[in-house]
Amino acid sequence: MKLSDDKARRLTRLVWRDRARTWLPIAAVALVLIAGVFFLTETQIDHADRTVDVKVHGATVVDIKRTAARGAAVVHVRLEDGRDVDAVSLFRVAPTAGSHVIVNEELHNSGRLTYDIVRFAE
Repeated sequence: MKLSDDKARRLTRLVWRDRARTWLPIAAVALVLIAGVFFLTETQIDHADRTVDVKVHGATVVDIKRTAARGAAVVHVRLEDGRDVDAVSLFRVAPTAGSHVIVNEELHNSGRLTYDIVRFAE
């Protein structure tokens, strides 16, 4: 049985309207979720305490204060200029007392200083 051109167009419109009723709400929800994730990510980035300046220091490990899973540790180090600070080591193997390491002193926007052990000194 062959449909007339007018009936074929009306049937095609009905099929597409039914598809739109099914998929448009799903697409709208997905778009709202993506916009929400984007908004939250941008808000977190705006409130981040960005690093303003980095200074590199040589240091000697004095003590290991805390260790965490997979070798991360908070290490008490003595910088070459004589200051004693706590630095974060993310190496798999925590440095031992007496090891010579290179430490990054990072100044943040808020004025906070953080110290990270970046590598072992040679």
